[in-house]
Amino acid sequence: MPDDQSARAAPVAYDPDEDPAFQKALRQYLSDQGIDRPFNPDTIAQSKSQTFGLQNPCTNRRGAVLDDCLAERVCTTDGGGEGIYMNVVVRQGEGPSTPWGEPMCVAAAEAEGDEEIVELPTFTLQDFRTLAVAPAASAVQPAPDTLKGMHTNVYAEAQGQQFATELGGFPVQVRAVPVQYAWDYGDGGTLGPTELSGAPLEEGAWDVETDTSHVYTETGDYAVTLTTWFYGEYSVAGGPWLPVAGLNDVASAPVPISVWRSTVRNYADDCLQNPQGAGC
Repeated sequence: MPDDQSARAAPVAYDPDEDPAFQKALRQYLSDQGIDRPFNPDTIAQSKSQTFGLQNPCTNRRGAVLDDCLAERVCTTDGGGEGIYMNVVVRQGEGPSTPWGEPMCVAAAEAEGDEEIVELPTFTLQDFRTLAVAPAASAVQPAPDTLKGMHTNVYAEAQGQQFATELGGFPVQVRAVPVQYAWDYGDGGTLGPTELSGAPLEEGAWDVETDTSHVYTETGDYAVTLTTWFYGEYSVAGGPWLPVAGLNDVASAPVPISVWRSTVRNYADDCLQNPQGAGC
């Protein structure tokens, strides 16, 4: 691997909407998971301009009519408290609100406010980073020792993950999808961010150049470190899956590796005739 990899090492401001490779990787991942969701810059821009909220259809009623309306919508929250079923609604820009999905059971105290629509919270990148997203498994071949001047293969094995959490008192489902990788080989050489995760070599193979391999030019002890970027989607209260604005970078444990040199010597002795000869 060329030593000038360091010139493209530092991650820069990254917009997944503008990265065709990212979009391709994400579409393939969603397809593999059986998630039928279109993904392109237009649909993402549309999702980002949508706001979701909760609407109490009884708000504008008074007296006995209000009491009857509330009585019909009484429910029990997940915490066992008294609640009211509120409608989930979506608004596109400044347009009108329209119903979305199934009603949600909200604590009665929250449902009795004066606001006609209570806006659902936004799950931010900071919220995403509080989740225990498991890092990718980082592998090096051969390990724990390799040779100076030979191709040393590295690869990542990362899994999509799903989490159940809450935000502002609302239940939230979060999906984390691995989409970008970056390696620091420990000797100043780096690779990425790239959508290439690498792959293990065939059994018995060695000194094979791959998309993610590296050639060490000096002997010594090094640590190979991997960072994986995860794309996030979240769903509040069973609503639509929305993109998290930004990628969550998660570091894997360093993989130690020792780089040795090999020495070849030629000898003239025939060891069958002279078992004590040099090299025998």
